Amino acid sequence: MDREEFAKPVNNQERQTMLSEGPGHHCSATAIGPAQAIQVEGGSPFRRRVLGIRDRLLATADTVCLERARLVTEAYRRHAGDASPLLRARAFAHVLNHMTLDVDTNPFFAGNTSTALRAWMLVPEFGFQLPPQIIHENPQVAGVLEGQIPPDLAEFWEGRSFGGNAGIGHLAVDLDRVVHVGLAAMVSEAEAQPAEPGAESDIYRQAMVIALRAVIDWAARYAVAAESAAARAADPLTRSAHTRVAEACRQVPAYPARTLFEGLQAIVLVHLALHLEGQGLSVSIGSPDRVLERFVAPAPDQDALTDLLAAFLLKINANSLFGRGSKTQAITVGGLDHDGVDRCNVLTRAFLDAADLVRVGDPHLFLRWHARMDPAVKQRAVEMLVSGASMPMLIHDVPTVQGFVDVGVAAVDAWDYCVIGCNELGIPGRSAESATATSGMIQYLGLLNEVLFTHPDPDAIGSVAELLDLLEARMAASALHMREQGQAYRRRLAEAMPFPFTSALMRGCIVRGRDFMVGMDYHLPSAYERGLTNAINALAAIQQVVFDDRTATLSELVAALRSDFEGAERLRAALRAAPKWGNDDPRADGYAPLLLAMRERVLDQVDARVGSAPHTVCHVVRSLHYFDGKQIAASPDGRCAWTPVAPSVGAAAGTASAGPTGILNSVLKLDVARTYRGGTNLNLTLPAGAWSGPEMRARLISMIEAFFAQGGQELQLAVLDPDVLRDAQHNPERHGDLLVRIAGFNARFVDLAPVEQDELIHRAEAANR
Repeated sequence: MDREEFAKPVNNQERQTMLSEGPGHHCSATAIGPAQAIQVEGGSPFRRRVLGIRDRLLATADTVCLERARLVTEAYRRHAGDASPLLRARAFAHVLNHMTLDVDTNPFFAGNTSTALRAWMLVPEFGFQLPPQIIHENPQVAGVLEGQIPPDLAEFWEGRSFGGNAGIGHLAVDLDRVVHVGLAAMVSEAEAQPAEPGAESDIYRQAMVIALRAVIDWAARYAVAAESAAARAADPLTRSAHTRVAEACRQVPAYPARTLFEGLQAIVLVHLALHLEGQGLSVSIGSPDRVLERFVAPAPDQDALTDLLAAFLLKINANSLFGRGSKTQAITVGGLDHDGVDRCNVLTRAFLDAADLVRVGDPHLFLRWHARMDPAVKQRAVEMLVSGASMPMLIHDVPTVQGFVDVGVAAVDAWDYCVIGCNELGIPGRSAESATATSGMIQYLGLLNEVLFTHPDPDAIGSVAELLDLLEARMAASALHMREQGQAYRRRLAEAMPFPFTSALMRGCIVRGRDFMVGMDYHLPSAYERGLTNAINALAAIQQVVFDDRTATLSELVAALRSDFEGAERLRAALRAAPKWGNDDPRADGYAPLLLAMRERVLDQVDARVGSAPHTVCHVVRSLHYFDGKQIAASPDGRCAWTPVAPSVGAAAGTASAGPTGILNSVLKLDVARTYRGGTNLNLTLPAGAWSGPEMRARLISMIEAFFAQGGQELQLAVLDPDVLRDAQHNPERHGDLLVRIAGFNARFVDLAPVEQDELIHRAEAANR
């Protein structure tokens, strides 16, 4: 479909057809929380159509779709005696063969996961629970499943569900192979392996073939549906869109894509199929600007390219897993390759422009930054950030790649890394380890509180050094227990709830005949981490208040913590006045390398004990700083009981007194290439209104580059105006395109829970003082 076809006028009757929800007989009538739409005028007819699709999507309330749950249940009944890989593959195929197809709500691409927009696709194999984070972030959906699960479905899955709410997600499959080789070649590869009748590997490859063929047949169903829709369409733009989809779905993803559109269509179908197989949050789209680069002419129509990618982003956003909740479907663009070549191209810029155009938050966008990056891409990224788009997030190639290489990843693979979740790191088709958290979680503040609260005589602890020794012993016991549990969980998941389609798209799994959980090229045990900032502040406060100033004994401090500082306001004030992380103050910052060295010793010992590959660590938060805080009593940093911990490796809320430079200088002391080989997240809020004009934006680029040149790894920059945020809180209809970054996900501000809106307002107030 060329630009001229896209530019043809749209009549009112066809506009209504374009925005219809299509068949929805499996969708409940209970609607939860309609969002505020964004009204945009101007642009080409194609762009206006795309923005109309977006407005309809954002304004649609959450409902429940039972279709996938019904179809999976039918298949589980029919194939109950099959080996688990075959059962899973046949259930997946049954869903794809019989599900309702939607080619109308966004006719520019084929693909859907439920019968209507925002209708929750359920994964009963893992249960009918609502993800707590989604509810916290979007409280309006808290009751979406109430009364919606029929008794027969609930009864069938009682005792059969694996637990949780979906597969682990947090992965990127080999989309380069999907686009340029095709699924049919993968079927041939599986069938060409030496037969081992009855062997587990042979059975698993049979399951892969069933799953791959099911997706090929699913695409063929879309081709027929789109061709039929084209015959009915009165509007030339809609008819042309359907015709193009039909032609593409006869080619991809079965065979190699021949055009940019076919490559995008292949990615859409495979991405949505991964969720229909049962994957959960954080299935990444990898680095599509690299995968699709060969299809783009040297000087394309940039507006047309942006509009096409905008339609692509909206199709991904419409993924109905967990409705309007952020699914953290990361897209990573830019970066160097293993030959040192900057891979920024016209698609890199177009993805930035498309994300800025639609401003839907999810999928969220990461830009791989390096010193030799195209200056125009740097400039465009900074323009977006200072305009309040809160995207792209920036990740520095050098320490990120070095971290992978240091744990044994081949350099050629390491340079292909992408973000696979909130900020977790992986290699498409080769590793998803930093995000599964099956190797445990280290919550520094929680562990420190446990040491203090369980010690029989706190005053016997004679120094912070002795306290750190006790903390290390507790951390070691916890880390070993969690690693052993995690390894057992991975094996149990691969055996009881395998993912043949996902696994077929991971390098080596077809040849090995194994599930991706145990069959990928790289298995790097990774621990999640949170609470570092609070622990640093707590140790600095103990040093000053207990051992230097002797304002209180350690026993008196613990008593104050147990009472949540009741009657101890002066002690709490002294704790809060102590040196704080994020101000380039060595009295606080000196504890960061001590804690990280402790953690590395502990995890090195665990690696040796269980005989695993070297570990990675990812500091990841999303909204988990609220959940962690609800489990932690008052702490020595002066934090009150059950309140949130810090949302990143940056300064805790209200404690930064040395500006952005102080925060960045503190974070540089973390040595992230060695200590955060799985990724970090750093929130840095900047004052609004200070970055207008080319000179100020050049200064911001210089600040970013100085931070990265000294070893910084990741930046989540937000330019926020507290007055604008407060107005958006009270008048959401005026601010539908206001995007914000919480800690690990982007969202429209007007969709967030009030508690998270308040947090962002407080961040903005602190930055604008």
